[in-house]
Amino acid sequence: MVHCSSGHKHALQEILSDPMVMTRLSDTKYAQESKTLDRFYELLANDPSRAFYGYNQVYKAAERGGIEVLMVTDGLFRSSDIPTRRKYIDLVEKVKENGGEVMIFSSMHVSGEHLGQLTGVAAILHFAMSDLEDEELDVPLFSLEDENNNEK
Repeated sequence: MVHCSSGHKHALQEILSDPMVMTRLSDTKYAQESKTLDRFYELLANDPSRAFYGYNQVYKAAERGGIEVLMVTDGLFRSSDIPTRRKYIDLVEKVKENGGEVMIFSSMHVSGEHLGQLTGVAAILHFAMSDLEDEELDVPLFSLEDENNNEK
């Protein structure tokens, strides 16, 4: 038995981060996902040229064979939109071909929800790729089309 501050869904993360519970769950998929996501956040804070999220930057890292661990939410990987699903399946195959590890996060778990807040795809790289930081973002702030429409 473990104490938590509330009975709501967010309290699940509180319970699962308890050291006593983590020892018992150390071999589970959830524990591995949590450790990997924690490592990603740590790299993002301390060595941002080895941690990227967003399809464009992650794909470019995969093309260069630099992905150690790819994290994708099940919602993207199993999307009902065929082109979306195909692009994430291609990404997963590319990472596996280059010897990277792929983790599919369930959107039903807290770790999957956190990954979903980061565009649903993230990667930990083998080596730093600081030039990816300058790549175009997934969602443009404005497009040339919008600019042309505003001028009319």
